[in-house]
Amino acid sequence: MTRGSVVRRSWSSFTTGRRAASPRARARGSDGYALWQRVWASFTGIDLSPSLDHGSYLAPRCRTEPRRPANSASEGWFVLPSLPSAGALTASGSDTAALEVVSPDGRTVFVLRRVDGRTAEYGLELVLRGVADQPELATVQYTRPDGEQRTLLVPVSPSPVGPTASFVRLDGFAAGSTWQATGPTPVPEDSAWPSETVADSIRAAHNEATREAWRQVRERTGPGTRETIDGAL
Repeated sequence: MTRGSVVRRSWSSFTTGRRAASPRARARGSDGYALWQRVWASFTGIDLSPSLDHGSYLAPRCRTEPRRPANSASEGWFVLPSLPSAGALTASGSDTAALEVVSPDGRTVFVLRRVDGRTAEYGLELVLRGVADQPELATVQYTRPDGEQRTLLVPVSPSPVGPTASFVRLDGFAAGSTWQATGPTPVPEDSAWPSETVADSIRAAHNEATREAWRQVRERTGPGTRETIDGAL
């Protein structure tokens, strides 16, 4: 019996002549129990726990759904985070880093920069960690505000001074653009890149180091690709 049960109060009144103190109000569950169980609990003072089968007594749990990327990357690709509007406003100076992302394997750093302080034009600096002994190529795909998707090949080649890096302009890239990339891999001998993609990628080169990387890529490709590279350089 509990302190506030009917039996206890009756016994206290009989033996002492005083009325036992009124029991404190207690939260009792009733849903999920039969009538005789509720009557017996009231008589004996037993607290009925809230039934787990009824959600009215249980606070709903907040479930956090995993955030999915805007684009599902195919095998070998990984999704890069979109540039928020706040980031675009903060990165207001020329050559200012607006976003920096490390590839899943930790080998490559993708740095999104403003290339012109007067316009909202962005460029991508690709920095290869460690030492490279041959030219390699990464691929970047992104969407423009008009929905057009662009694909750029970004070469990196061993540098005698400083890090192995390249810098390309991302024409039409803006806050909210979705993009994905692949890490740099050795230049294949039997490359099958579309000529238009190769020419666009070379025109996007923002510095001499990137153009020099294309010259080294040229030495490792077939006649058709070489002709395209020569025409764009």
